Amino acid sequence: MQKQLPSSLRYGLFEKIITTGWLGLLILGILSNPLFSYPGRDGGIFLYIGSLILKGKIPYLDVWENKGPLVFYINALGLFLTNGSRWGVWLLEFLFFLGAGYIGYTLVKRLMGMIPALIGTFVWITAAGNTLQGGNFSEEYSLLFSFIAVLFYLKSLERSDHKIYTFLVGVSLGANILLRPNNIGMQAGAAGAYFVLAILSRDWRLLFQRAILMLFGVVVVLAPVVLYFTLQGALQEMINVVLVFNAQYSEGGGLSRVLEGLLNASASIGFVFVVIALLGYGLSLFSFFKRQAVDTLLGKFLLILVIGWPIEAVLSSLSGRNYPHYFLGWSPYLGLLAAYLTYIFLRKFAPRAEQYTFVLLLALLAILPIGKINVWKNYGAVLAQIVSSETDVDYRDPVTSYIRENTAPQDEVFVWGFRPIINFASDRESPASFLPYPLIHVDTPLGEHWADQFYSQFTADPPELVINMIEPADRERIPDIDPEVRKQYKIKYKDVVLAHNYKDMLDFIHENYTRVDTVDGYDIYRLNSQTP
Repeated sequence: MQKQLPSSLRYGLFEKIITTGWLGLLILGILSNPLFSYPGRDGGIFLYIGSLILKGKIPYLDVWENKGPLVFYINALGLFLTNGSRWGVWLLEFLFFLGAGYIGYTLVKRLMGMIPALIGTFVWITAAGNTLQGGNFSEEYSLLFSFIAVLFYLKSLERSDHKIYTFLVGVSLGANILLRPNNIGMQAGAAGAYFVLAILSRDWRLLFQRAILMLFGVVVVLAPVVLYFTLQGALQEMINVVLVFNAQYSEGGGLSRVLEGLLNASASIGFVFVVIALLGYGLSLFSFFKRQAVDTLLGKFLLILVIGWPIEAVLSSLSGRNYPHYFLGWSPYLGLLAAYLTYIFLRKFAPRAEQYTFVLLLALLAILPIGKINVWKNYGAVLAQIVSSETDVDYRDPVTSYIRENTAPQDEVFVWGFRPIINFASDRESPASFLPYPLIHVDTPLGEHWADQFYSQFTADPPELVINMIEPADRERIPDIDPEVRKQYKIKYKDVVLAHNYKDMLDFIHENYTRVDTVDGYDIYRLNSQTP
């Protein structure tokens, strides 16, 4: 006779399955479906660079982008898993979110209970969805490493004799540096919390030990990457692009830029979520007036949030560009602080609420699909496509279809308007490594170097097609190829830095290309046959 599991274990297993299912549905509701749309500009760049990596190309050397290298290799892995389909990257997005969600939920449940865990998880994933903009961002993948930092920070405090935990906080810091150096708010919060705890305990030896362990974790992650790019001859260019350019890109911000960023972040994420988190932040600060509160594990958990959120807010606002996805890193703080506010409320007004937690979970699981009915319809369309033996389950716009039908695989295509997703979706490479041209963003010798490099690469081996694909939002930043259209739009030169040789580039296109078609409102220029 087969021995059955004890009822408590069966219940615990069932709860984990239901919770994981709820988390999965919540995450599916915020991810873009690759059958119906492209990701945003950054997500398209990462897909394109990931596809080039699979062809043996080297980031920064063969293709330009100012993010850390890890996001490119995540995309390369996703494309590899599904033979070039965006669904592989979608799967990795889902797994990164699921990992972050499960870690956050488990931590909060242990410290505060199941209801705060459910509400906190709902808040942070929904807040992240409000700023996701099509997904596949470096900030998005950083969320998992931020939650990992919280997990091992707490474990290092519980078991100070287990040095591996502090080392792993450093590893998570190294991973976020490789994604985007600005994405280190939670790890900086952990370092700050270690420092505050050292002041209270006066154990400076332990603080020094933790600092060394964190640094060692960072080195273990960064050293192989530095070695790899050094051997490829791309280290200097990586430093120029990721560190020097980004420092120049963020110059001149000051306090006004940061304050503007905070306002924009609140609007993008949702003022309601931010207000709830601020109330939780205020209660956290108030709890520290009781000296013994910091001695509890919950108090130490709140400490990393209180220190980390202001750091995150500043780092996410430094560039002054205020794109919504820059503030994805706020979402863990919003969710965890909302969980604490819920915890305090329940203790005061509903101390017996935990009796109904599983009922609440089942209710959330039942209600969630109803609120996202269009999402499930779209995934149903994907399944129908697969069942009907349709091979194409990735979105392809009319311009991409035109390129694939009217060029050979070895032909190169340049998209004037900075849309590398078109190169990825059409499987046609760009002729130059500097993708943003004619935008160079900073008026520095580095910017001039990249502009000259672009002109040299483009004119030495002109692409078969040039696609004039300027989005409406970019009409005041990027001059149109067509001179008549150019007259209709005034470039805001105070707000944008264009390549010093962009007029020479436009002249070259006019002399060597002929407009042959207009597809979906975008002009297609083909290289003249007599051009060498």
